[in-house]
Amino acid sequence: MKKINNKIKNSIGRKLFIVINGIVLFCICMFFVIPLWNVLVTSVAKDEDVLGKVYLLYPKTFSLRQYIRIMQSGYFKSFLRSIIIATVGTVFSMIITLPAGYTLAQKNLVGKRLFMNLIIITMIFDVGLVPFYVVIRMYGMINTYMALVIPVALSTFNLILIKNFISSIPDSLIESARIDGANELTILWKIIIPVSIPIIAAVTLFYFIQYWNRYIEVVMFIHDNTKTTLQVLLRTLVFESESMSTGAESVYDNFKMAVMVMGMLPVLVLYPFIQRYFISGIMLGSIKG
Repeated sequence: MKKINNKIKNSIGRKLFIVINGIVLFCICMFFVIPLWNVLVTSVAKDEDVLGKVYLLYPKTFSLRQYIRIMQSGYFKSFLRSIIIATVGTVFSMIITLPAGYTLAQKNLVGKRLFMNLIIITMIFDVGLVPFYVVIRMYGMINTYMALVIPVALSTFNLILIKNFISSIPDSLIESARIDGANELTILWKIIIPVSIPIIAAVTLFYFIQYWNRYIEVVMFIHDNTKTTLQVLLRTLVFESESMSTGAESVYDNFKMAVMVMGMLPVLVLYPFIQRYFISGIMLGSIKG
């Protein structure tokens, strides 16, 4: 009888936990979703619907006028520049990170512990902005896009993820390829990369977001307004008053929100294609040290 009562109590307690847990998670989800929904709804609203700093939760009207204005303004050119920088930077970073991770994953690598310690030190200590600026200026990268790519091309965190994932690949798979006469480049290209798609997808997303959201470096190193990225223009736009105008038209919240949507668009487009690899890649890349 006691066992039956305990089972009933456990069943009721578990159902109560599931209900409370669902409510809490729903509230947390709404906390993040509602502002994003407001941005989207406001971006397609007409000017008269956003006067007076209203907070729109449902569309009163629908208009793509603000997106057309973006296409016809300098914001779209900045958007394209940001896309190019993020894409080129991501490809360049992956070209560096994958071979480096494969090399560090080799068990017979001479000085492996020393290399890993030196790499981890870069995660702990930061030289600061002033020495960083001096180095960039010394190499003549001021006012060039190289200043946005080369100094941050290799992320220590992403390198460790790649290294740990490759270390989890069975040695027999690599040794069999070496016995068949494959060199290290062939092994990396034909064996390691196809097997490592989950972690490659996750790290690619990390790198793309890193380059896409680059702001401080653009402000520090890019002095030509014709080379400014979307993030810098977006920050300026958000903090400007409504009296600001682009051309002959005033800038209201709907235009600002439309630019914000453009700023979120690449990640929103990429993530659905990468999400199936994302969790498995991160888990496997962080387990083995």
